Amino acid sequence: MVRDCSEIFTERGHTTHILTSTHGVDKPVVEGNVSRVLHPDSDVFHYDPLREINHKRMLEENLNNTEKVIKEFKPDIVFVHLMYNMSKGVPWVAEQLMPGRVAYWIANDWPYARDPHTAYWLDPAGNPIKRVVKSIVGQIPLAAIKKEHDRFKLRFKHVMCVSEAVLNSLNKEAGISLESLEVLNNGVETDLFKPTDQSGYPADQLRLLYAGSVNTHKGVHTILEAMHHLDQQNKLNQITLTVVGDGHPDYAVRLKNLIEEYKLGDVVTLAGRVPRAKMHEVVRDFNVLVFPSIWEEPLARMMQEGMSAGLTVVGTLTGGSGELLVEGETGLTFDKENSVQLSERLLELQANPELRQRLADNGRAEILKRFSMESMMDKMETNLEEILANQPASVAN
Repeated sequence: MVRDCSEIFTERGHTTHILTSTHGVDKPVVEGNVSRVLHPDSDVFHYDPLREINHKRMLEENLNNTEKVIKEFKPDIVFVHLMYNMSKGVPWVAEQLMPGRVAYWIANDWPYARDPHTAYWLDPAGNPIKRVVKSIVGQIPLAAIKKEHDRFKLRFKHVMCVSEAVLNSLNKEAGISLESLEVLNNGVETDLFKPTDQSGYPADQLRLLYAGSVNTHKGVHTILEAMHHLDQQNKLNQITLTVVGDGHPDYAVRLKNLIEEYKLGDVVTLAGRVPRAKMHEVVRDFNVLVFPSIWEEPLARMMQEGMSAGLTVVGTLTGGSGELLVEGETGLTFDKENSVQLSERLLELQANPELRQRLADNGRAEILKRFSMESMMDKMETNLEEILANQPASVAN
């Protein structure tokens, strides 16, 4: 999303520079307008407590690099996006250098969620002896992390939220004033994600797609369990599933074991990660998007893309999903981890192609009306210009 926004801002005559982490690269690197120089707080999948030894050094390097990039680029405004696995010290530096000229676009719970250090030391170990040792030893890093949190108090003066759900949670959990919050929904490229001719397929064929992060909180196992229920009833005919994406290796093993246990190898494909630039081509091969998320979704872009592409969406209503997915209007819904209910919704779609098409048409219309990329960028640009118009000259010199 950051890349997409940057490209569109450039097309509109603005100049951008992206400051991000070294995740995915071997070492810090600056390429074009992207500085990949920030150290993540932790490995994405496995926390290493020994990393704490170098935490202070890496934190100071992050603070220095943030200041360096801001002073060299001399931005009119700093626009903070996802801060997952990153110290709040990074936006704190921006707020110190450019008071009133730091805006946020928030799509998850990072302002109030546990950082990986706190999460590790407070989560009890399975082994009783390790649990006691961890509780004692953990007091030292926990004290250091608390000191860091106390140091980096963010003002959050200008905050855009991808959904009402995120807005409400930031107000309640992070204590951000409602006066500082407003909704700016995600957008999707409706010219790329558009319906295609499905007349060549049997009317009762369900070609299910799950696309996104392959992790426990996304609930992909619920789809496999639903297909298992259908198979036990001899009702799995003409229903296939493709899972696009990757995630935690332990969860991937769990899914593979379920596929083997349920004997679904002939009807389930684990396709792995697909570059986002190719996703609009991938969705053309499917007619139903299953979105079984367990966690409180901010506002899932994949659900928007699926609707825009003319897929019928069957999903849960966690978090902000209900602001887009409406039962019987823009899709069908089921309770999180309720695989029996999901299996029933799939049979309902299979038995009623007219319903499936009506829901797909309504979903596409809703995206065109409220969630296009163009309308998102128009509002984003307007918001940033209004912030600038009400602030003194930049002090990042």
